[in-house]
Amino acid sequence: MRKAQKAKIIEELTQEFTKDVSVFFADYKGQTVQQLEELRKAIREAGGKARVAKNTLARIAFANNGIEVNLEENNIFVWGEDQITLAKILVKHATTYKDSFKVKGAVIEGEPQSAEYVVEVSKLPTRDELLGMVAFMMKAPLNKFAWGLTKLIEKREEAGAE
Repeated sequence: MRKAQKAKIIEELTQEFTKDVSVFFADYKGQTVQQLEELRKAIREAGGKARVAKNTLARIAFANNGIEVNLEENNIFVWGEDQITLAKILVKHATTYKDSFKVKGAVIEGEPQSAEYVVEVSKLPTRDELLGMVAFMMKAPLNKFAWGLTKLIEKREEAGAE
């Protein structure tokens, strides 16, 4: 790879790997092209991006943003705004392909995190799930109020019928 190509990759990754974006990295050694494409498709559908890059270039890109990360062996880098959804996708892929895919860690809000942290993040509810919970909780008091009114009307009708 030429210096110009390396510089271009470093520049692209530096722009992408900011402190506002969550970047996950995983070992993909042993994955088939079909398995990697399946992962990339799921990431794209979630609004994320994925790229295989040399560790040296990625390390420089992180350093350009003031982030120090220890990277070893082969890595695929996954990043995007919705860290919970991306973590869920990666952990699910790692569970499906235990022998050939392993989540190694992440950089979330500019701080390096372990693989265990990524697994814990993947267990959190997504934004849409949280909105659904809030909507359900807002609806519950109205349902109870309507049920109470219905019971009051039924009681008055019973008393009036006697």
